[in-house]
Amino acid sequence: MIAPPTNPLHDPEHFLALGLQLAQSKAGALALSLADRATALHSDDPLWQALASAVRRGEIPDFHVRMLHDQRRNAAYRQAIERFAPGRRVLDIGTGSGLLAMMAARAGAKRVYACEENAMLAAAARTVIAANGLADRITVFDRHSGTLDRMRDLDGGVDLVVSEIFSHCVVGEGVLESLAHARAHLAAPGAIFLPERASIMVALADFPPLVESVDTVEGFDLSAFSPHLQVKRYLWPDHPALALRSAAARQFLFDFGAGDPPLTAASTCELVSSGGMISGLAQWLHLHFADDISYENRPGSTPDLHWAINLTPAQRHESAPGAAYTAGGWYSRATLINWCQLAEQD
Repeated sequence: MIAPPTNPLHDPEHFLALGLQLAQSKAGALALSLADRATALHSDDPLWQALASAVRRGEIPDFHVRMLHDQRRNAAYRQAIERFAPGRRVLDIGTGSGLLAMMAARAGAKRVYACEENAMLAAAARTVIAANGLADRITVFDRHSGTLDRMRDLDGGVDLVVSEIFSHCVVGEGVLESLAHARAHLAAPGAIFLPERASIMVALADFPPLVESVDTVEGFDLSAFSPHLQVKRYLWPDHPALALRSAAARQFLFDFGAGDPPLTAASTCELVSSGGMISGLAQWLHLHFADDISYENRPGSTPDLHWAINLTPAQRHESAPGAAYTAGGWYSRATLINWCQLAEQD
């Protein structure tokens, strides 16, 4: 005989399994509703309060905490939005908490559309937007921007596209394809893109050794497993042991204001050592909104910047001032590959 299903609001195991299942599906709003009901029903039970919190956080990427505390990022977007949004129809791609969409509405946008593929985040953004009194001015779509239709969803197209779907390496979250689709299918002719340009910046650097291999563990040779290890290859911009050993160079420039950048490209640039120990290559990003509005997470920046510095290790060595190195880069859609080597001498 099959036992009848238990009420998830009275069975912790059932509640957690159902809540996380809903959070991972297109029913993010139902997951939040279930968590709210559990919180209200078991207001004095610490286990149920913790379970509800686990469901609410279940599918929310952990980078949002650091991102929302990145005051330099927030200020750059706010200044650009306040300048370009008034009177325009705005699309915010990857709205997350709804912050940039609310900035646009507050700045006087004619209408704001926000899309968020994560259904849990989209539901949370609607709640945040309503709590700030902007629900009548912002429409939130709980799907990828690639599924939107210019006429059906955006009343003929938008005049301003705002996006913050940049990874540490710029291209890692599919930004190139998303913005190309937005230009072709969602934006009106002559629409503005914020940021207007994004750059991948590189420089020679010294940084702590990265543990990239295993040898003998408990008497077993595991060295053949080393090529498969996922190694942390980044540091935060304010890390005290991260030091640049050359001037910065722009490896790639993505000019969204001028058109669609290619989905794959290669580049090399020369870096000249200032002397000292070199561990490899440091890579970061630069966002250009206007001539007087930009964002950069260059090593040595202030704390709390949410984009990290990617590291490409090489054989650590002492370099002579003036020594020339070649930094190579290649990207394809959402993947960036970097390398660095001493330039050939004449």
